[in-house]
Amino acid sequence: MNPKFVKFMKKIPGAAKAYYAVRRLLPVAELSYDCSRIRRFTMPPRESREAMLAEIIMTYHVVEKCLTMPNFACGHGTDRVLLLAQKLHGFADRFGTDEPQFREAVAVLAEYKKVHDDAWFSLSDAVSGALDGILTRVPVEPSHQIEMTRERYWAQLDAPFEQFSASRHSVRNFSGTVSVEQIRAAVALANNAPSSCNRQFVRVHCVADRELGQKCLALQNGNRGFGHLADKVLVVTADLRAVSLRERNDLFVNGGIYLMNLCYALHKNRVAHCLLNWSVEPKTDL
Repeated sequence: MNPKFVKFMKKIPGAAKAYYAVRRLLPVAELSYDCSRIRRFTMPPRESREAMLAEIIMTYHVVEKCLTMPNFACGHGTDRVLLLAQKLHGFADRFGTDEPQFREAVAVLAEYKKVHDDAWFSLSDAVSGALDGILTRVPVEPSHQIEMTRERYWAQLDAPFEQFSASRHSVRNFSGTVSVEQIRAAVALANNAPSSCNRQFVRVHCVADRELGQKCLALQNGNRGFGHLADKVLVVTADLRAVSLRERNDLFVNGGIYLMNLCYALHKNRVAHCLLNWSVEPKTDL
């Protein structure tokens, strides 16, 4: 600190105490800035084109995922089908029907209808009406699920990077076991990921015990219907102690860089995997 400033502060009663009190509050102000931005763009009403489309994509992903579950049963996911149809009509009323992701969402509903028609399964009047309504308004072909074999999935492991990268997909139908050696090899390869100031503050925790792995997965609801098939669970964390408050976003940026590297490394080592996000309430986080 500037000596002249220190000398000046000493002349004013209580100035030093007030100065350091303000300094302690500065981090709160920075976090408040983050909160104000989050409030502005993420809190209801979410009526912008981008926000409405994001919610449509998230909802159709759930329907899409439902169709690909290992033990899919007809009639599942109807609540999301109704919600998606409602969101699609709302978006179409305001922004039209030309957006590619909008049309992909309708195609997923067309596929949902086709799967049930092929199985001669009668959906409720409400669901059938919702499907007919949006498909009449936006006629599209069903999205068509891709049949994937184990041999086809691993076929591009030694191909040029653009083919190798394109061959990695999330998998939700697991069988067999994954060795700890495969995990160690993947992590060693993923460690080549760059990090801020080379601090390397990302950690990979391998949960090899099946019972403990299921307890971990029970805290995250995005693995319902397939999580029980996973042989191992990897928990990726970043160490808060390695960054300052002003660098707080580096945890997520560098963690994301590492995570993508880990995905490629797992794929290279023949470990099929699916990413699960950690967007939970503080109680669950604790």
